[in-house]
Amino acid sequence: MTETSNPYCTILAKHIQNYFEEGIYPGPGVRHYIDSTFSYPTRRDLEKILTDLENCESDTLLELIFFPGQRAQLMLENIIEKGRFQKNEEGKILRILMAKKPLTTFCYPEKNTPVRFSTPEHAAGQFIARLDITKKLDHRLIETIHRRLLQEKDQMLMKVMIRNARFTCRGKKAEFLKSVLLGMNSKGNDFFEYLKFVLYFLEISPSRCSLKKSLANLKEQLQDNIHKAEQFETLRRNRNVETMILQGIRIPHFDTRDDMQKVVMIDAVGLAIYGQTM
Repeated sequence: MTETSNPYCTILAKHIQNYFEEGIYPGPGVRHYIDSTFSYPTRRDLEKILTDLENCESDTLLELIFFPGQRAQLMLENIIEKGRFQKNEEGKILRILMAKKPLTTFCYPEKNTPVRFSTPEHAAGQFIARLDITKKLDHRLIETIHRRLLQEKDQMLMKVMIRNARFTCRGKKAEFLKSVLLGMNSKGNDFFEYLKFVLYFLEISPSRCSLKKSLANLKEQLQDNIHKAEQFETLRRNRNVETMILQGIRIPHFDTRDDMQKVVMIDAVGLAIYGQTM
């Protein structure tokens, strides 16, 4: 497919334009950045900040505003999947988009009149780049997602999670994820928490080791952390923290609850795929 023959470039550009113009709603992190950096700006102040392209602080704010969150990704995933985009088509999509001179509607604070401003080309380019549109999802994995997750919104969420993963989900990793999807019982939000964990596990698993062995190794490592946390808690009961610091004892950080939850997830995944706990 040549650069000029892919109709999905125009379709995606139009949907991105619609997303910008219908309204971007900042998450808690962006709201905190605005309030702490610009001291709770008025609408007029915010408009000046967003249109002052010479202001280095506005660059950071624009980068945060135009970072595609889950809402944007869910809206666009179906088109991205069908588009089968090539790397050189990111630039074409940006050119098509900017030719329409798109406005961005920034809804903050939500109850006030939104700020509307011309979409900066560099911010739109960053938005498109971060959509990771050239990442191709394994077609057999997509078939499994459609078979396993009956609601379209769940299918889109799963695909977005895989697209956001910091590894290429192919080969043995795609097969592992397929086995999890087919083997585990769906439990609403809990099911997606397990899937998030599986994607995290696949990201950190070394390629030279079998995934079954990696899963067992991770459980062993987590159990070791839990044991060390228990030992430190016993030590802490007998000495106060100030004394330990003066004695040169490093105060470690443990998240025992999270480690225990991961151990439970590992055993559930092991049962689903291998018929045994790890």
